[in-house]
Amino acid sequence: MRNLLLLAFIGCLLTGCLRDIVFGGGEKSAAPSKPPSKTVIDPYTHEEVKMWMPKNGMIRNAVWAWEARGEERLCSDGDYKGKQDTSLLPSKRGVYKKLSSGGWVWAYYYYGEEIPGFDTTDWYITVFNIYVKPDGTIYGCAWRKYPFSYRLKYGTNDGINPHVHPPR
Repeated sequence: MRNLLLLAFIGCLLTGCLRDIVFGGGEKSAAPSKPPSKTVIDPYTHEEVKMWMPKNGMIRNAVWAWEARGEERLCSDGDYKGKQDTSLLPSKRGVYKKLSSGGWVWAYYYYGEEIPGFDTTDWYITVFNIYVKPDGTIYGCAWRKYPFSYRLKYGTNDGINPHVHPPR
């Protein structure tokens, strides 16, 4: 009996019916991601805050597509707005940059892969910025997808303060 189950499993695997279970269904199994988030306006300067991508120091989060898509939805839907940055997981508070308004921006990323076809893989990172007022209240969140090597080529070293909470 055990051998028959093993043979059936191997047969299904070879025919491709278990491909989505074993390798994941790519974007088909996860909810489709929304377009990159809207711009964030600094409440003090009333200017658009630019995405910040540090070259080093960002904490890499989970690699599962459904986790990254969920984080994109939380960010795009404004679920972080009005909360304190201390309510964020430590993996989202690894590196920050002080803003001219006195607040700061936390940066972290999700690392994953898109599988448009079974034989092709495009590696990418999804960078998240969470914008915080001087009192620690979150006023915005933004995210963008970039090719895997983009961070090392175009990331900046400005304002990096790893693993130290900003003073209040």
